Amino acid sequence: MTKIKITSTLSLLALVGGCSADVEDPHDGHDHNHGLPTSIVLNFTPADGGDALSFKWALLEGDETPQVDEVLLDMQVTDYEVTVEIWNEDDDPAEDLTPDVLADAAYHQLFFTGSAVDGPATLNKTGAVLGHDYADLDDNGLPVGLDNDMQVLGAGEGELHVMLRHLPMENDEAVKVAGMAETVAEVGFSGIGGDVDVDISFPVIVIEK
Repeated sequence: MTKIKITSTLSLLALVGGCSADVEDPHDGHDHNHGLPTSIVLNFTPADGGDALSFKWALLEGDETPQVDEVLLDMQVTDYEVTVEIWNEDDDPAEDLTPDVLADAAYHQLFFTGSAVDGPATLNKTGAVLGHDYADLDDNGLPVGLDNDMQVLGAGEGELHVMLRHLPMENDEAVKVAGMAETVAEVGFSGIGGDVDVDISFPVIVIEK
């Protein structure tokens, strides 16, 4: 299978493993038939109400470097509901790929790591400014990561690393299993299977007004 990697200071792996552009690629009954992802949007909605703050990472056709929003948060708001949108903006009109990932949630999981995050995939990250918990499950009761809860832990800054992993069946055995985020925290991504669909980072700054 052809693999295409878009490289830059921050990388988006557009076509790897099973997720290929506009080509059906069966993996034990798991098909992908969508465009390649070019943009990721994180929506931070205050848990007690209020307008969402949206932050975008994009590497469009013809761009040499990604356009990356700084995730700027205020300590006065401590709890957020965070959703992830996955887009192909090279298409006209732009194609929202999030429903495709949701439809195949049993074969996907998002992981949130980096110096800014303390959560299942990091385990007691010293100096983290954000706490992370999964807020969605697939049909097998395993986390997906399109919907999340995040808590502001303190003022400071760091990096929020977002990886979407494609986890199709292999030899009639499930690749997506319980405890994958905890495995990443303990031994890194080499400890889990699957292929990388998206691998990007956002700078995070939490300010105290």
